Amino acid sequence: MKKPFLLIITLILLGGFLASCSANRGFVSNVTRNDIQRIVPFEIDAHFSCVECGISFVHNDSVTSIAKSLFEKELTNDKTLPMAETIAFSDTLIHDKVQNEIYRLMILIESYPPVDVRKLAIPPTIDSILCSRNERFGLLVHNGGYYCPDGELKTSDNMLTACEGSTRSAIFIVDSELKNLAYVATAWCNSSPLKAETYRKQVKDLLKKYKK
Repeated sequence: MKKPFLLIITLILLGGFLASCSANRGFVSNVTRNDIQRIVPFEIDAHFSCVECGISFVHNDSVTSIAKSLFEKELTNDKTLPMAETIAFSDTLIHDKVQNEIYRLMILIESYPPVDVRKLAIPPTIDSILCSRNERFGLLVHNGGYYCPDGELKTSDNMLTACEGSTRSAIFIVDSELKNLAYVATAWCNSSPLKAETYRKQVKDLLKKYKK
């Protein structure tokens, strides 16, 4: 399901961070990694656009699919998190509700003025699914950005600058017992969303504070 303000939000989130990769946050509750013996992943919420003529951003299903698969592969290969099998949904309505809840979490943690992530509750649909499966911890991932197939991006002063693309990712470990978020991390990078090394670096950044 496409989000109506995805393009605007993506540009706001990514536009100021073209120079380097970065990540922040970590555990945001009293839970530690020793408390987490099993995490159930939900399907990644991913949305990518292609830049046309250096300035026009158009949602692209192909880039989204490739980027999503690359991120998922790097996250699985990392082995840091004790991940169970990803939850699959046959019900399209439930699938879309979960994807929207992940998307809204991403918007909330990047809002201004900033929200206190320690006070955010686990999204209701995701909480219900975890409880019905007798699972405590769930893993949510948002992955978004844009790809510049021509290698150029037009700046605000109408100048073209070299750019492969940009990615913005977030992971959330949600806790159905305490009804909150246990771990939150975000990372952004000025790099092509079609390169595996983009996500290899991002996954390491996202889980850096989990390993401490």
